[in-house]
Amino acid sequence: MYIVETAYGKVRGAEIADGVLSWRGIPYAAPPVGELRLRPPSPPQAWSGIRDALAYGDRAPQPEPLPEPDAPPMAEDCLYLNVTAPAGASGRPVLFWIHGGGYEMGHGPDQAGDGAAFARSHGLVVVTFNYRLGALGFLDAPGERPTGAFGLHDQVAALRWTRENIAAFGGDPSQITIYGLSAGGKSVTNLLASPLAAGMIARAAESSGGDHIKSPEQAAALTERFLRELGTTAGRLRAVPAADILAAQAAIASPPRSTWIWRPSVDGVALTAHPLTAIAGGAAARVPLLLQTCARETALYQLLGPDAAEQTEGVLDGYFGAGKAAAMLASYAAAYPDLDATALRVVIMSDERYMARTEMLADAQAAHGPVWRSRYDGPYFGLDDDPRFAKFAPVLVGAHGGDGAGIWLGGEGVAGPLHEAWGAFVTAGDPGWPGYNAATGRTAMIFDAVPDGPRLAADPFAHVRATWLDLSWQPGTWWPALGLA
Repeated sequence: MYIVETAYGKVRGAEIADGVLSWRGIPYAAPPVGELRLRPPSPPQAWSGIRDALAYGDRAPQPEPLPEPDAPPMAEDCLYLNVTAPAGASGRPVLFWIHGGGYEMGHGPDQAGDGAAFARSHGLVVVTFNYRLGALGFLDAPGERPTGAFGLHDQVAALRWTRENIAAFGGDPSQITIYGLSAGGKSVTNLLASPLAAGMIARAAESSGGDHIKSPEQAAALTERFLRELGTTAGRLRAVPAADILAAQAAIASPPRSTWIWRPSVDGVALTAHPLTAIAGGAAARVPLLLQTCARETALYQLLGPDAAEQTEGVLDGYFGAGKAAAMLASYAAAYPDLDATALRVVIMSDERYMARTEMLADAQAAHGPVWRSRYDGPYFGLDDDPRFAKFAPVLVGAHGGDGAGIWLGGEGVAGPLHEAWGAFVTAGDPGWPGYNAATGRTAMIFDAVPDGPRLAADPFAHVRATWLDLSWQPGTWWPALGLA
């Protein structure tokens, strides 16, 4: 009957593939509604009898620029998780997945699906979950303490639930690897830095992560703008319908321009310092860390928002002043002489949004634990499944998110080595190539679709390091005209 007893009650799962079991829609926290809206999560209420865990729980309210016909409905009551495990598992390593979507979109199974491929190939127990998004997850609500990072508190609650309950599903609570892509990758950074997650993480991996949090000034500007668009006062934030909250978010900006608006704040509880500062100080000491970025990360954003590259000069001017911005553009033009103006600015955007922040993270953690670095240069997995996007495949080689499905599903070509590297990291703590530090020449693995397959490279991020790592800047929203930089 696939019945498992958790700390809150019994759940009934199902066999979803030969020898693979799944339990879906398990509450890991109380519904964050009414008085619990805009507050850290509370424990779920226990139940009697056996609860069917056969369907995914509702996903968080979110914009839906491209509707997903098979996605679960949206509702504020969204704090649910899913577990997939090999039949008969006992003491197996756990892969805890944090979905991406710019902290405003997505749900647990995004890209990971049901996790069955890793259950079969490496005997992993896979956990996916939803967390609060957008304003409901990351608004700095006046009068609330803590505030600005409710979605991060949700992630900690899901991780704590996993540590406390996963043994009953066949997982080893002392062998939890957290992994995320995009906002999920940045969430990995936050969890490594969070005192609330200390001691619960055995290993960590990121795709297209780094860090991206709000400054107090950015938080205040966003709250003021949001309340103005919502047309109400802070005292009524728990009374307005969730649909009105989504409408106010959309009035500020819609994807892709909204991608980097909603993000955590240092709230004094889930985050007590800037994540990179905390990690450099040893917050994640001895935790092995695998970091992957894509070669042309923001080609995706240029496709979705054709004015993205045009923002480059304004962004750099705002950070560093016109003189430094001109010098940086000249340096990139010299380093990439074959690129036209738009492609060159896509590279700069990719480096500022992803590569540079990931390099800073690699340096911060390398002083305290092993770090591995990789770059994805291959095709955008999954486009062939959707005729709306297949025609864009040539311009999305090495683009943001293109590695996700290959890592999760494996298969032909470069997907096979990707899947194997992540499986090896979760099971053994080593993806299979030399670590990334100054002593080893900063060797990184390049995952490409060329006939020879993946290859090692000596410091392929040298230009990024030389250009950015001596600079200090607070990342903005990329579109200065939004007035929330």
